[in-house]
Amino acid sequence: MRMIIDCHAHCVAPSLTAACQGGTWNPHVQYDATRRIFQFPTFSSRPMPPKIDDGDERLRHMDSMGVDVQFLSTWIDLLGTDLPESAAISFHRAVNEGLAELQRFHPDRFRILASMPLPYGELAAQELQYAVEHLGAVGAMIGTNIGGRPLDDQAFDPFWAKAEELAVPVMLHPVNVAAAPRLTQYFLTNLLGNPFDSTVAASHLIFGGVLDRFPNLRIVLVHGGGYLPYAIGRLDHGYAVRAEAQKPQRLPSSYLSRFVYDSLVYDPELISILAARVGAENMVLGSDYPFDMQPPDLLGMVRKALGPRAPESMGDVARRTFSRNSP
Repeated sequence: MRMIIDCHAHCVAPSLTAACQGGTWNPHVQYDATRRIFQFPTFSSRPMPPKIDDGDERLRHMDSMGVDVQFLSTWIDLLGTDLPESAAISFHRAVNEGLAELQRFHPDRFRILASMPLPYGELAAQELQYAVEHLGAVGAMIGTNIGGRPLDDQAFDPFWAKAEELAVPVMLHPVNVAAAPRLTQYFLTNLLGNPFDSTVAASHLIFGGVLDRFPNLRIVLVHGGGYLPYAIGRLDHGYAVRAEAQKPQRLPSSYLSRFVYDSLVYDPELISILAARVGAENMVLGSDYPFDMQPPDLLGMVRKALGPRAPESMGDVARRTFSRNSP
């Protein structure tokens, strides 16, 4: 049965908010219920969007959009990369168990992407195995950098190795974006910073040898892969002429097919260009629910770009990509 699957959506389980409000991780994680703000050791979240923890509204929205299944990943403000080890383990376990509870309530509508206690590579590997084998996670979602550390830092290799062993993909979501001080006006931190940080992260995976060390690792890039598909010629040229850019085993462009790209580029013409560049067989739907950056007619935009059955075809790609416990 063909399905329309939204691979890029965010969720905070009410059980997590209740635990934070009850002081489970004090003083490392605190929750201000009046302002709906989470406080971590070095970071304060934005106010939590009202729809992000409302399961009934989520289902109504999915039905109105024509989405059959949605993959739930945490809110990036809750990645908690500054947590000490013991708190990180407990906090991310609670994030994942909360998402899994929502999946159990609606097993035909939801799948989960687990949150990881990074920067602790070994602990992240253990949590990924638990989430996949005991909670039914179909992959993981992590930031495009870990507290500013690039993803080719070898401290994260145990996590990449476990993802490869379990045959589950890892979605990269922008966070703590590069050049943020110059992007504070006009919402540019999101409008430009998010796709740029995806480009930086993917480039580190290529040039840092991560994709060579883990040849079966699958990576999902949101926001259409950022600027990676359009910068690839420049990366290839740099690989050819610069000694410091020659660590990968082959041309950077040959790694484009190692990534899966969501459709969130806001323009049917750009969706067509992206499909021509990376292949429609490497594209999935992504909405960014429940944020205001969600396109008003995601499925219509994709159909206009790639044809009337394109959303279902992207669902097929999602089922192949997230093969373990996929719908």
